[in-house]
Amino acid sequence: MNKTVRRLVPIGAAVVAVNAIVPAALADQGGSSGWEQTFTPPFHLAAGESCTFELQADVLYDHEITRVAETFPDGSPRVVDTQGSLGFRFTNVDSGESIRRDTSGTLRATISEDGSIDFRFHGNGLAVIRVPNALTAPGVYVVSGNVDYSRHADGQREFTEIDGTVEDVCQTLD
Repeated sequence: MNKTVRRLVPIGAAVVAVNAIVPAALADQGGSSGWEQTFTPPFHLAAGESCTFELQADVLYDHEITRVAETFPDGSPRVVDTQGSLGFRFTNVDSGESIRRDTSGTLRATISEDGSIDFRFHGNGLAVIRVPNALTAPGVYVVSGNVDYSRHADGQREFTEIDGTVEDVCQTLD
């Protein structure tokens, strides 16, 4: 399903797969404010994990940088910024059908002490929601515009504000 909620003026390039940004930041416990190159790996989802079919996501280009903008008193990341270009080819392994999507944009991840994370996308981005999830249907979502997304402390995920478009790659390739 490609859902459009107010269309925005196009925003410049930049960002990242949600599943890759926070682990990259957690690896840098020093809380440096400098930008560092980061990479988003390809990923594979078994049938039933996010889509009804097996999905392969291959990285086509990846020129991302990330920084820890703010830390907790213990030095662990509290706010992580990522920006750059990132593109994927998503393939329905069962049918062989594939699509290409640009997920470039900027992303700010704000980590709370309870382990929840609020993500703010500007431009394009990628959010993967796996089974089980009660708040938003599982899927692989390519977002465009200004989109807020939360991973709650209990692991549940949801889009909390959409000012742009959200495409579920699972529905597109089904």
